[in-house]
Amino acid sequence: MYDQGTEQPSHFLDVDVKRRKNPYIIVKDRFQVNGSQATNIGYINVGGDYRWFMYGEQEARKRFEDRREMMLLFAETGNDDDQTQATSAVYEGNYQGAGKGSEGYISAVEDRGIVVSNANANPLDSFAEFDDIILELDKNGATSEYAMYLNRKQDLAIDDMLASGVSTGVTAGLAGQFGAFNNDADMAVKLGFKSFTRGGYTFHKHDFKLLNDPTLLGATNFLQGCMVPMSQVTDPRTGFKAPALAMYYKEANGYSREMEHWVTGGGVLGHTNNGDGGKDVATFHYRSEICLVTRAANQHVIIKG
Repeated sequence: MYDQGTEQPSHFLDVDVKRRKNPYIIVKDRFQVNGSQATNIGYINVGGDYRWFMYGEQEARKRFEDRREMMLLFAETGNDDDQTQATSAVYEGNYQGAGKGSEGYISAVEDRGIVVSNANANPLDSFAEFDDIILELDKNGATSEYAMYLNRKQDLAIDDMLASGVSTGVTAGLAGQFGAFNNDADMAVKLGFKSFTRGGYTFHKHDFKLLNDPTLLGATNFLQGCMVPMSQVTDPRTGFKAPALAMYYKEANGYSREMEHWVTGGGVLGHTNNGDGGKDVATFHYRSEICLVTRAANQHVIIKG
């Protein structure tokens, strides 16, 4: 309140705009077979073909995709001096020109989001713990729907938590419960999601393959799950809408680096481009240039053991 005749205030509220950018990650791998092995017959049917190398190539591609996803989850920014050491453990030192790295999902949420951590490595298994998360979501203006990607231990703990409550009231008969799936419960079930509502928020939970695979994160209890807002962030200037979590890849004039695959060889399997110096081999190459964008990271949640 001001007296009559006073001047306008000399100070004002200024808004600090933060611009965020995230470098792309280049991930590479290869699988190789010689001419003799390419003609060996095995006992595994791969699309009607029993040549063993086709199974090996298929598995190599799947593992490449897993590693690519792990990079999006766990990549960290750093300086040029420490990045080589920091990434060598990720893929046995086969990492060149890493530069300053990229911000993965875990780094983004640890830096700007909501982290639930249990020193005893027990999963989140009570309504009281869940309500604490809901209070944090309220503080950060979170959206009303979340996708939860969980390991098996955390998934079963939430099932037990719901069963211990009023299960019929918690999990059924709520008008907006399957909003992200066109309010169709069958669609949610087909996609592997189970849904429940608490405190005005709807949570769709789903198993996360990487967290259950014993050769990947299933060997540790470091990460039990994450909660991703099912919302879109709108650019106020352009009106462009983008999801709260998105994988981007490089592309220009019909050339895409999202998932490149090509074969070189010295005549093996008909590949005569001599990419391997005329050797009696065929080499399958994989390459991807991607980055993860975590928008409104303050509304994302990770559950750590």
